Amino acid sequence: MVAEKTSKKANTPRFSKEQLMSSERFAKDADLLEALLGEGSYLVSEVEKKIQNYKKGKVE
Repeated sequence: MVAEKTSKKANTPRFSKEQLMSSERFAKDADLLEALLGEGSYLVSEVEKKIQNYKKGKVE
């Protein structure tokens, strides 16, 4: 059972910051992604969570 979970995670696609910024899904948040993401690859769920957390933040 553990092997099944591991194999599903290994097959989950990861994307670079540039790919995410140029995608239709995140087009409206491209500037935000430029600021939030560093080098590396990200899961779509990770990026959505980062955007949500940023938008929930307080403005001082």
